[in-house]
Amino acid sequence: MEIALHNIKANDWEFSTVLSSEDIIGITGADYEEFLEILSLEKLPEGNININENEVTSENYLEYYQQISFIKKEFTKMNYLNTVKEHMDYIINYYHLQIKNIEKKEKDSLKIVGLDETLLNRNITTLSKSEKKKVELAIGLLSNPDIIILDDPFRFLDNKSRKRMIMVLRKLKEQFHKLIIIGTTDEDVLYQYTDKMLFLKNKRIFLEVGTEEGYERVDYLKRNGFAIPERVLFTYKAIKKKKVKIEYHKDIRDIIKDVYKHV
Repeated sequence: MEIALHNIKANDWEFSTVLSSEDIIGITGADYEEFLEILSLEKLPEGNININENEVTSENYLEYYQQISFIKKEFTKMNYLNTVKEHMDYIINYYHLQIKNIEKKEKDSLKIVGLDETLLNRNITTLSKSEKKKVELAIGLLSNPDIIILDDPFRFLDNKSRKRMIMVLRKLKEQFHKLIIIGTTDEDVLYQYTDKMLFLKNKRIFLEVGTEEGYERVDYLKRNGFAIPERVLFTYKAIKKKKVKIEYHKDIRDIIKDVYKHV
């Protein structure tokens, strides 16, 4: 799966980029939420957009729009819907999804994100913040989207739930070739869980680079107002202050081993 966006102009944004399902894409910057809205194609922006080398036009726009699932930061409960199932049924009917066995599809979607089928009859208001996050992703999977955009997906999740969520996303990428895009200002999440980064500044793509390579450019990012992941900053300070040659690692255990060995 690949989406190519060239000479895109929308809400003062101007950018070009090519995003592929070969990587989990991370996006950060003060205006990242606006950027995600543009990527979600909720409105067709000015410019050239190709999905899998097929041009998106005003005539076929809705067809491609339905291939994208945008999992927003907060779960939006509709006033006239109560249970998880009612929300799932609404999405299926609203988008006219062609599903042979609706009950099985809904149960399978919950199972994929690590939730029991008994949640179908739970009222949304009784769910924890973590459960709502997972339900929102499960609902987003009902349409079998090719592109999944997630706004701050690990918010409210404990470490165990985070690991479960990233396992789900990596499975969707690797086995089903979904394009996964994560937007957040939580730099530690981005450093640990993404493969490629888009750093945004002044409504432009300031830097597009591999995640590890990008965050290891500590001085450059700091000068331009970007936060640095804690584990990167720790390693950076150890290198600067102790004058030792240790490597940057995503796994904190590897950092500890290096520090113990060299410092």
